[in-house]
Amino acid sequence: MADPILFYEPFDEHGFLSNFYPSNILLESKVWPTSEHYYQAKKFTSPQIINAIYSAPTPEKAFELSRTYQDEVRANWEEIKWQTMDFIVREKFSQNSQLAFWLVNTGSEEIKEHSHKDSYWGDGGDGTGENHLGRILMTIRAELCTTSPYNLTRFVDVAKLPTQWGEFQMNAFVELEHDKEHLALVYGDISQVDTPLIRLHSECLTGDALFSDRCDCGYQLARALQNIVNEGAGILLYLRQEGRGIGLLNKVRAYHLQDDGADTVQANERLGFPADMRRYEFCQGMLGYLGVKQVRLMTNNPRKVKALEKAGINVIDRVSLQEGKNPHNENYLKTKASKLGICWTLLSLNRVFLIPLKRRSPLSNVRGLVFTVLYRLEEGNY
Repeated sequence: MADPILFYEPFDEHGFLSNFYPSNILLESKVWPTSEHYYQAKKFTSPQIINAIYSAPTPEKAFELSRTYQDEVRANWEEIKWQTMDFIVREKFSQNSQLAFWLVNTGSEEIKEHSHKDSYWGDGGDGTGENHLGRILMTIRAELCTTSPYNLTRFVDVAKLPTQWGEFQMNAFVELEHDKEHLALVYGDISQVDTPLIRLHSECLTGDALFSDRCDCGYQLARALQNIVNEGAGILLYLRQEGRGIGLLNKVRAYHLQDDGADTVQANERLGFPADMRRYEFCQGMLGYLGVKQVRLMTNNPRKVKALEKAGINVIDRVSLQEGKNPHNENYLKTKASKLGICWTLLSLNRVFLIPLKRRSPLSNVRGLVFTVLYRLEEGNY
């Protein structure tokens, strides 16, 4: 049996479960800085005392003030204190969705407030307490676990990922419905960015790791990571949806059909698949865990914008990512534009510049030199 999750101090591991953890809660035009402020204030009916506790600079000070005025606690407090705690803890997680994702990610382990000072809300320090706060948290968790978007993904772990562009934090997730593994590469402090720059990049082994010029995927991956670093903060979601969702082996079969004259859409359809099987609704679980509600999305694909917005992520801006056009993928890009709605700007050959750029496979130490051809851009899309 797994050990219970113990919490007490707000900035220790699992400290977000504490009533002392900073979490703004809007109620009746007042923004309470913590659930502790609200709980302590509700002990009283005096507007002056309530306002003093509301204005307390810290939850510790709010707690102290309630002790100072303990002779003025409302007569029925013992009757209503459980309902008061249940209400404000629910509001805390309802209004702070990132905390709700973190709560769900505690799994099925027992949750206990590990306080030797409180045997009613906590475990009394020796495990014999009634642990009512822990019970409330576990009830809320059970309800969230059956509710979208909290039941879409599960966070697994995070590790540093140094790259040629900079050091990212590599967050691993499991998509629960299909048991697929996905990554969120985070650069910088996204908590300080209201609308971070992000990219949804579907896995492409041939383009990302094997330098294939049949597509533009590897080029776009490199450019997206560079753009995020240049921005100072951002996220790249690396999604395990090889071959627009048909998988690696079927992708090879589709390439064979393309070698025989089919375009990229016809090849998928001849194999019995839709033109694009990728899904993006589960991305809300990944972005929500990271605390992201609105984004600037790097993509040439309007469908990704619609999919994210349908999933509840507000796309403030679509940032074009036109990278990697070459003689081997020109027909591929034209097909994506004409049949899949991908926005590729119509290019003129009137002016051509060759600019050498370093390109490196994420899975290899091999360095190569590729050339990006920059054309004079003209109005219009494929």
